[in-house]
Amino acid sequence: MKRVATGLGLIAFLMMLAGGSLSAQVGERPRDTDYTEDAEDRLEDAEDSDDESEKQAYFRMALEHAQAEIAENPINPLGHRLAALAALGLGQYPEAGAYFDKAMELYPLYEFEDQSIRQSAWVDLYQEASPLVGAGDYEGAVSLFEDAHAIFKERPEVMITVAQLYGSLGEFDKAIDFIGQVDAFMESETAAVADSVTMAGWQEQASVLPLLEAQVLAANGQYDEAADAYRGLMAAEPDNIDHIRSLGTVLMDAGREEDALEVYEQLISQPGLDGETMFAIGVGFYSANDYVNAVRAFSAAVNLHNTDRDALEMWARSLLLDEAFADIPPVAEQWVGLDPYSQNGWLIWAQSANRVEDVEATQLAMGTAQELEVSLDQLQMQRFGGGGARVSGSVINKTLEEGASVSIVFTFFGEGDAPLGTVSTSVVVGATDMAELVDAQFDSAEMVWGYSYELTIG
Repeated sequence: MKRVATGLGLIAFLMMLAGGSLSAQVGERPRDTDYTEDAEDRLEDAEDSDDESEKQAYFRMALEHAQAEIAENPINPLGHRLAALAALGLGQYPEAGAYFDKAMELYPLYEFEDQSIRQSAWVDLYQEASPLVGAGDYEGAVSLFEDAHAIFKERPEVMITVAQLYGSLGEFDKAIDFIGQVDAFMESETAAVADSVTMAGWQEQASVLPLLEAQVLAANGQYDEAADAYRGLMAAEPDNIDHIRSLGTVLMDAGREEDALEVYEQLISQPGLDGETMFAIGVGFYSANDYVNAVRAFSAAVNLHNTDRDALEMWARSLLLDEAFADIPPVAEQWVGLDPYSQNGWLIWAQSANRVEDVEATQLAMGTAQELEVSLDQLQMQRFGGGGARVSGSVINKTLEEGASVSIVFTFFGEGDAPLGTVSTSVVVGATDMAELVDAQFDSAEMVWGYSYELTIG
């Protein structure tokens, strides 16, 4: 019958030669009892069995004997270690991890005996979980990664991955907790004694976490903490426009408008900004009721990409709120050129033309708005970072018979306002003034900067 080693062994002997205090460094001495011997026998039976159900039964019996030893002799580290081995065999990883930790607390030398066992289980679970991430099964992957982390915490890869997965799943508090665990690990003694190649690999994997932390804090409504995190990122990467833009956004979300406006004013003066960034700056100024600077940002976005329908709408709305009526008609005309069934676009054009006493333009715009059989409302484009885009909005029935069909062909434009392709969709309208959702996704490897559409009824 095999027995779990209970002697001091070579490590303890060397510690004694070094003059260490055995009681302080070794802890409670493991002791064999009837319960531990029965647990060891059942673990041996499980190891020798080729039948899975029989193997599991032996592990359960081993765990029961080990738990009985723990109940009777809670400071005997051997009972906890045997319980850990049995729970590991049963796939009860959090319980096994807790038993291993307690055994090591009582008898620190177990760390050397059990590290390879725990790390082997960690590797198996890590390899089982990794394909689930690629398959999009984040919940399943997290469950396995959490088991791996419970059994072994001396490597950070699982902590880094779980932090990212919880961020993707919207479990922001858990993501923040794991980011903190990674930070603590990187400052730990384990990390300090790692070789330079290993440490460099860990640091590379963890390099995504500062940005993730800022994003997760913002998504979790912890805006002041997110602002601090973005300022830290800006200190490390002062030329990164995305960090400055994100800082302005979280400051605005935190209700710190003056601070946000300072950031936007700093940002808008940066050279080489793209249309997406200019649009985001415009939204920031618009939200703070700074319509002069909003006009400046939205007009810059349109100057970069003449087919940016969304920037044209926000430019016109900013001019309207700033009461710059004379500047609106050419902007509104360009807007409805891309978006001919926008009732709001025609009405803003009519209102501004009326304020500057352009009777002909007022009548044309107002008449067109009144004659629309349907109206496209709340159009908005979501641009994908790797290329392509999605346009969503609603079709509102004005004068058509209920059940009539409306076909829409969206054209998407890239750099230089060059057409990239089209997407067609159709909507069956409801009763008068009822809205029906419209959604069109355009897949492309190229960045999309603008869009227009043609609408056919029937």
